[in-house]
Amino acid sequence: MRLMNKTSLHKSSGKVAMVAALLASVFALPAHAESTADAPPSTSLAGNYLAARVAASDKDTESAAKFYRQALKLDNDNGNLQLQSFLNFVANGDFAEAVKLGEGLSERANSPQIVSLVQAVEELRQKSWTTANKALDEPWRSALDRLIAGLLSGWSQVGQQNMAEALKTVDALKGPAWFDLFTQYHGGLMAHAAGDDIEAVRRLEIAYANRAGGQAAIETYMRVVAALSQAYWRAGKKEQARNTIAQGLERAPQNPMLEALMAQMERDQEPVAMKISPQRGAAEVFLNLGTALDKEGGEQFARIYLQMARVLAPKDAAVTSKLAEQFDKQNQLVRANSLFEEIDEASPLHRVARLEIALNLDELEQVDEARAEMDKLIAAHPDDLVTHLSYGAVLSRHEKYDDAIEVYKKIIARVDKPERYHWNLFYRLGIAYERTKRWPMAEKTFKRALELYPDQPNVLNYLGYSWVDQNVNLQEGLDMIRKAVELRPSDGYIVDSLGWAYYRLGRFEEAVVELERAVELRPGDPTINDHLGDAYWKAKRRLEATFQWQHALALDPPEADVARIEDKLENGLDVVLERETAASENKPDNG
Repeated sequence: MRLMNKTSLHKSSGKVAMVAALLASVFALPAHAESTADAPPSTSLAGNYLAARVAASDKDTESAAKFYRQALKLDNDNGNLQLQSFLNFVANGDFAEAVKLGEGLSERANSPQIVSLVQAVEELRQKSWTTANKALDEPWRSALDRLIAGLLSGWSQVGQQNMAEALKTVDALKGPAWFDLFTQYHGGLMAHAAGDDIEAVRRLEIAYANRAGGQAAIETYMRVVAALSQAYWRAGKKEQARNTIAQGLERAPQNPMLEALMAQMERDQEPVAMKISPQRGAAEVFLNLGTALDKEGGEQFARIYLQMARVLAPKDAAVTSKLAEQFDKQNQLVRANSLFEEIDEASPLHRVARLEIALNLDELEQVDEARAEMDKLIAAHPDDLVTHLSYGAVLSRHEKYDDAIEVYKKIIARVDKPERYHWNLFYRLGIAYERTKRWPMAEKTFKRALELYPDQPNVLNYLGYSWVDQNVNLQEGLDMIRKAVELRPSDGYIVDSLGWAYYRLGRFEEAVVELERAVELRPGDPTINDHLGDAYWKAKRRLEATFQWQHALALDPPEADVARIEDKLENGLDVVLERETAASENKPDNG
């Protein structure tokens, strides 16, 4: 869940610049996800193929699918074109088309193994267990494919009610250490599906004890927690079931799935984490691995795996939600919302889905609709921390800081005893106070956030920078920023704060060192590049300063910064600063 990322704030840059590297592949990261679905197809093979590749590079698989279909009409024997179209159809959810295309691809020499995997999914969808096992019975080249095929084969055996063979298949899977959590978890689910509660508990306890695997795949680990509590309850171990969920909530506060299970147990109802069937178990394989891979470099696999999970479990809220998040992360907001809308009101994920819809509406500039959705959520769930934080962040995005303050204060008033995870609430409130020129209240609130979470890098950075910027508590402020950099050495924004603090203190050579590093970490951020230009100028490196300001202009800085950068390029930084100082001194005192 990435709710807060949409409206995160940065002290020294004033906004977050999202920069994506364009990968030279069919599923490259998006530069901007504007759909080209309405663009007319070309009449040439090259034109359609090029248009498909461009759309696919923007992760606009819907438009790419249209152009690939047209290209295939013009050259349906081109193996490379067939493969690119096949992968795109799977990623776009056009599964029937992909299966049909895969039939021809499978007859070609050196056919990619993803084709066999898709064929197996189609057989599992139809409950053709024996045929699915045949599709899965081949020498898989990669460890990941071997794991997926082995787990799917196990679930196919479950479909044939051959539980002993299913567990034997899973237990035989050997590979890297990261295999273990998935094999342990799915072995437990299979035993659970067979009604063997004792074996299910035994296996899921092993998965639950695998904390290292849980750190690498946290969302799967939370599903282990849910499954184990369900198995405990069925085995008559109700207290252990409650304790397991409680421990899970300590690690993942306000996790909707775990909260729903705890509520069921408090009503003395059997907690149902998932209705386990062979098809749903197979979908779980793709959900787990798609979620684990959904990070930089693995997005293309995540989309494909989540689409295959949806084929096997089309109405499952967890699968639908994760696929919607995929579209969301790739700026396909309308499509994301159409999936979020599918999540039933009875699902514990419904509230999260409505919040995601509201955030997307705000990004789509449907501000009134977004606020109306947020207001309804707040009214229905007055204790929901995530909703309040997200609503406050949306208001801050529109510089409605007074409204944001009221939202934050409302939820704080409902928290009897703030805990460590409440730090973000006080941090955001502190930012809103600072932006509305109420520094004493901001400072007090930042300090409260640090009481809850003493080494929180964002708070250290913001408070430390604010002190340096105001020329107070200089050494303590600088130490705070340095500590933040130690904790997050790869965070370009925090490194920028350290460099800019050195600049404000007149330590220009040190400023250059840190700001050069910040630019390396965030090369596409115009504000950081502008800061480096200023530091170069003060370090008497005028030519480099000019280049850096020109580069900052090319990166589309905030409109308010453009005139100032152009002024520096024309007249130099010293003249600009002298003019600004004079203007500040001549400004009437309204206080």
